[in-house]
Amino acid sequence: MEHSAKWYLRKHEDNEVFGPVDFAKLKEWARSAQVAPLDMVSEDRVKWIKAPMLQDLHMDYLIQLGEESYYGPTTEEAVQEFLRLGEIHADTTLINCCSGQEMALRDSGFYQGALPPIEDITPHEPIRRTIRQNLQQRIRELELLLVERRQQLEMAEVRIRQLERRLHDAGVRTD
Repeated sequence: MEHSAKWYLRKHEDNEVFGPVDFAKLKEWARSAQVAPLDMVSEDRVKWIKAPMLQDLHMDYLIQLGEESYYGPTTEEAVQEFLRLGEIHADTTLINCCSGQEMALRDSGFYQGALPPIEDITPHEPIRRTIRQNLQQRIRELELLLVERRQQLEMAEVRIRQLERRLHDAGVRTD
């Protein structure tokens, strides 16, 4: 697939934008676990899509972390990175999002065992984030959203009581 010369990456956790970079660099970031599943990409900084939706990034794998807990989709190389960091192991279950096939990492066809250390990244690139960091960030976001929703619910309940009082004072039945 042809891609424009300029691509932008917007990180989910803080909306920081990286780019413009060529597609090869964007793909390199995805392969090195620098693009998370909720990050957005754009060619024009106007229309943004979630990175895994860009088929040529090959973010095709879900990592099963628990019975009902998953990380991804992410790339084969990012899976290897999480293995190198000790966050997953050779028996961790992967799901290929394209085929639906479930397999142990060791049976994936791209399992490489121990990997060499990560090379340094330059300061103008997105940082590598571990599965744990991504999940902790998502939990914080959901907790904040829950607090916000509770406040909205409380305000709505106060408003309902005020309206019921007004109706009652006007002699209208509310049952």
